[in-house]
Amino acid sequence: MSLSIRNLRLLVMGVWAAFLAWLLISDNVLRYLGPHTVWVVKFGAVGLTLATIAYAWVSQGGADERAAVTRSQAAGLVALLLPVAIGFMMSNVSLGALAASNKLASRGVDMAELARSLASGSDEVSFLQIAGAGKDSSLRSEYGLKEGSSVAVTGLVMKPSSTPKGTFELGRFYITCCIADALPVSVPVDPKLIGGGPYQENQWLTVDGVLDSSGQGFEIEATEIKPIPQPKDPYLSFK
Repeated sequence: MSLSIRNLRLLVMGVWAAFLAWLLISDNVLRYLGPHTVWVVKFGAVGLTLATIAYAWVSQGGADERAAVTRSQAAGLVALLLPVAIGFMMSNVSLGALAASNKLASRGVDMAELARSLASGSDEVSFLQIAGAGKDSSLRSEYGLKEGSSVAVTGLVMKPSSTPKGTFELGRFYITCCIADALPVSVPVDPKLIGGGPYQENQWLTVDGVLDSSGQGFEIEATEIKPIPQPKDPYLSFK
C-alpha cells in the first residue's frame, strides 16, 4: 500500500481515535481533562472512529487515494500525532515530593478557605478536610473532626522524616481540571508510637491514627503505617 494522502489521513485519524479510546479504557482521562469534560473524550473516541470508517469508505478510488503526499502535508499531519506521543509518555508519570515543594512555595493557599469552598458538604475525610479543619474550628464541627478522632489516609511522603520516629508530611495531589493545576495537600504524621521510619520522599503509605493538635493545626498520631505501591490513580479530585 503506497503512502497517499488518503492513507496518511487515515493513519492520523485512526491513531487519534485509538488514543481517545485508550484514555477511556485505561481510566487515564483525569490526567489530561477534568471530571466535567470527560464527555469530550467519549464523544471524540466515538466520533473519530466513525469518521475514520466513513472516510475510508467514501475515499476509496478517489483523488485522495491517488495523490502523493507532499512534504508540507506530511509534516502537518505528523505534527498532529505529537500530542498523542506526549500523552503516552505522560501516562505513567506522577507528581512527587519535589513538585509538591515547588507548588506550595509558589502559592499562598488558605487550606480552610479551600476546604470550605471545594469540600463543603462532603462526607469523605481526607487530607483536604483534615488540613482545613485544623485551621478553622467551624470546619471541625462540619466534618466532625476533633482531637482523638480516628482517621485513615493513603498518600505519598511529601516531606520525609530524618529519624525512625520523626514527623513527616503525608499528602496527595488534588486536581480540578488536569495535572497541570494539581495542588498538593498534606498533613503531618507523627509515628512516635510505632516508629518504623525514617520515611522517604515519594514513598506511598497508608496511615491509621488519631488526630492531635499541633501549633500549625491537626496532625495524625499514627497507630499503624503500611507501605503500599503507588495507586493506579494517584490523584484526588476536589469534591
